[in-house]
Amino acid sequence: MKKEKSFFLWLFLFIFLTTYSFNSVQEKTSSFLPVKIIEIVGINNSDKAEIIKRSNQFKGKSIIFISRSQLKESAHNLQFVKELRAKKIYPDKIKLIIIEHKPIGIFINKNKKFLITNGGELIENYQGNKFKNLPLIYGKEAGKNFSTFYQSLESMNFKIELIEQFNYFDINRWDVILKDGKVVKLPTENYENSLNKFLSIYKKNNFNNFEVFDFRIKGQLILK
Repeated sequence: MKKEKSFFLWLFLFIFLTTYSFNSVQEKTSSFLPVKIIEIVGINNSDKAEIIKRSNQFKGKSIIFISRSQLKESAHNLQFVKELRAKKIYPDKIKLIIIEHKPIGIFINKNKKFLITNGGELIENYQGNKFKNLPLIYGKEAGKNFSTFYQSLESMNFKIELIEQFNYFDINRWDVILKDGKVVKLPTENYENSLNKFLSIYKKNNFNNFEVFDFRIKGQLILK
């Protein structure tokens, strides 16, 4: 009988102490240095309302026990977001810094329009007027290949604002159409050399009357 009472006594103490300990930890994690302010910066095109909604879950929780990996989840799988950096500013503030992919063109495929970013993202639902000055991109596989081609243009300081349209062909070749009507037909290989050659000559007076600069044949430039 004594053994039975002793068993139930120890069982009661165990349940009481573990319950008390659990509740105590909960109270500490929620009341010690609670987050009151969440500042979000760097948003230009991302869904700010969704990021705010996700990050609000951290308000009221102890700033000490919130990990950076948890904070980064606030922007997981959101369009335009390349990276999220988080800073804890004691005693009660968290700063979320959004690094975005840059929109670089509008890909048109089967009467559908997709925004292309420099990270290779294809975004179907976007605010059209905001990106109306971006160049148009045509070609079945252009969406997969454009970001790499764009990086080449940037590396040689080609002024993207001069370009009206890009046409991609299945043989891995690009045509570049400028806003002044000039067309640059590039070869499948070493197209950087052709672009540099074009940049060096197209503004010279003796090339003003030509509209087509055809570099497709290796070592030749055909003007029309």
